[in-house]
Amino acid sequence: MIWGVYSVDENIDLLDTNAGQKEKVCAEAEVLLNAASDNIFAQSDAISIICQNFIELKDPASADLFFKYVSKKFKISKKIFTDTFKKLSDESKKPKFDKAATLVEDEDDPSHRTGWFVRKNCYWFHSKEGMPIKGSNFIIKPLFHIYSKIDNKRLVEITNEEGHTKIIDIPSKNFISVEQFQTYVYSEGNFIWSGTKSHYLKILQFISNDFPIANELRILGWRKEGFYAFANGIYNGTWQPVNDFGITAHKEKNYFSPAFSVVYNDVMDDDDDYQNDRYFVYNQAPCTLGEWSLLMTEVYGNNAMIGIAFAIATVFRDLIYEKYKCFPHLFLFGEVQSGKSQLAWSLSNLFFHNQPPFNLISGTHVGLSRKASRAKNCIVWCDEYSNDIDPRRFQLLKAAYDGVGHEKGKMTQDSRTKTDQINGAFCISGQFLPIIDDNALLTRSCLLNFSKRIYSKHQMDKFDELKKLEEKGISSLICDILDYRKSMESTYAVTFSYIHDTLKAELLSENLPFNERLLRNYCILLAPIKIILGSEYPLKLSFTYESIYAAAKHDISQMSRQISSGESISGFWRTVEFLLDKGDVKSGIDFLIKDIISLTFTDKNGDEKTGKFEPPNNKMLFIRFSTVHPLYLEKHRQQTGRNGVDLITILHYLKNHRSYIGNTNSVRFDTTSTSAYVFKYGKDELNVNLDRTLKDEFASTKIFDENSSFPAPKLFEISPEEPF
Repeated sequence: MIWGVYSVDENIDLLDTNAGQKEKVCAEAEVLLNAASDNIFAQSDAISIICQNFIELKDPASADLFFKYVSKKFKISKKIFTDTFKKLSDESKKPKFDKAATLVEDEDDPSHRTGWFVRKNCYWFHSKEGMPIKGSNFIIKPLFHIYSKIDNKRLVEITNEEGHTKIIDIPSKNFISVEQFQTYVYSEGNFIWSGTKSHYLKILQFISNDFPIANELRILGWRKEGFYAFANGIYNGTWQPVNDFGITAHKEKNYFSPAFSVVYNDVMDDDDDYQNDRYFVYNQAPCTLGEWSLLMTEVYGNNAMIGIAFAIATVFRDLIYEKYKCFPHLFLFGEVQSGKSQLAWSLSNLFFHNQPPFNLISGTHVGLSRKASRAKNCIVWCDEYSNDIDPRRFQLLKAAYDGVGHEKGKMTQDSRTKTDQINGAFCISGQFLPIIDDNALLTRSCLLNFSKRIYSKHQMDKFDELKKLEEKGISSLICDILDYRKSMESTYAVTFSYIHDTLKAELLSENLPFNERLLRNYCILLAPIKIILGSEYPLKLSFTYESIYAAAKHDISQMSRQISSGESISGFWRTVEFLLDKGDVKSGIDFLIKDIISLTFTDKNGDEKTGKFEPPNNKMLFIRFSTVHPLYLEKHRQQTGRNGVDLITILHYLKNHRSYIGNTNSVRFDTTSTSAYVFKYGKDELNVNLDRTLKDEFASTKIFDENSSFPAPKLFEISPEEPF
């Protein structure tokens, strides 16, 4: 027997109750080590088996004596045996993990194959030893990938082990970092990630294929994809509201409107980036467009016609701008409490639900720029206009007519810039006419005048009825207008050209003054009305095309006649009149007024001509700018503290005026014979009175004070019968 090798000196007691089992283990051990010989891998396996057998015997003392014996016999360090015995002994004391028993409700979860599983709304991971490790106290449900080049993010639902749920958006660039992800989720409540980075990446890899893509509606209103986006849904022929996540679909693509997503339900007003978007909502109107139009005209009179035409044209602003690279403003002018702001509210409420106007005095330049770009084909109402507003704001309003937005540099190493596009149509209201910068803003607008008046009970009742409708919301009426978009796309250009040519011909034939830009402005508003009212299925409005055409024709003529008196050239003539009254400019020396039958002159193109003139259209003004213009500059500087218009600019303006005849080489003045510029002189020609010998029908009634600034011209007559 093998046990015979043990000597009495080594005190090996072989006479216990387990002697037979020990003898078997020792015998097997020698066989294994003999078989292993000098093969270290075979020796390692044999030592592990021997140690495991002695662990099962539960006799550490016998094991220690045996390890001493075999280490000498087979020349293997005893420490190898004892270390292996200890390691296996420690492992045997650990509780065994029964995977099948642990994963009761999740045993079919395919995630087990990747080394993790879900139990009670927590992520668990398998360790090398088979023990489960808790990696979080919550789970992640992927919802949507909000795709964007500048604000890419993931919409997820997280639920912790206590059943608390939050829906959050996390920037995609932060989603791949376990540290930043942990910061985001913990800021929403008791959501703690305790796993490692490798654990997190396993989860991220597993859920990343389950994010359907959605595009954020960063610009509301008309979308080139073919629908009109409100903050709470889209209209593409039918109304489609967003779901709880703020998602709606169009042609198999998802679109995300954050303003009506549960993600932002709990955001405080002072921390809400989408507060203004919530004004731009679809509300089913309690009336038809025709009923609304009738109330508008009953309350605001003729001003309502142009206002409604402006609102309808606004719905198609992108089409109009694409063709003509401009879109007019609507300017509401009048004294306090004259009704201008109420009309602005009514037009704005067609698109927005009681959104306050942008204040041109207290608002910021960036705020105005962003407001103009946020929604396409919508009204942008700006209130409290004055000629003293920030010059940058004035320039933005002026440039908005041509669709030019605010340009700013990007935070990059190159010279790239970003421009906030002008997407809305401006409705501007105020107590001051925009006469600065040569009426630049006024000529870019369609003007409506308002004055205080006493209203009848019937008018007040209709006003209250209109405001009640607006309080309920009437934005669905936009969709009735949108249904004519295809007609606008196909016939707008032809219709505009026809109206423009017809209206211009009538103004010329009736000898009515007109400004080309104003003519274009009103034609832009008239064309949609003509298309809609002349279609196979016309919308019902409270006025006819003929009535608004007549109103536009009147306004063009009136504005054109009055605007000319507010331009820089008018300021020049007023100064000349003042200098004449003071005696600095003299008739017969600096200018002449004569009846001419025949005149040889050089026209503005440099061509020499001889003209024949018949009474009463033969009264001419001959003026020497070489003597008059220096006096004008001196007086203008003295009165205003600013430089006057230079001679080249004055001549450019005058040469393009309808009264300009040309330049003649030799005119006999009292003191000399010299060249002079020649103009038709009269009430309907050149708006100046230099004749101090006759009290004719166009004699000036201005009184000038040498020590005061020049009075501003009275540009517009306001009818007291004009209703609000």
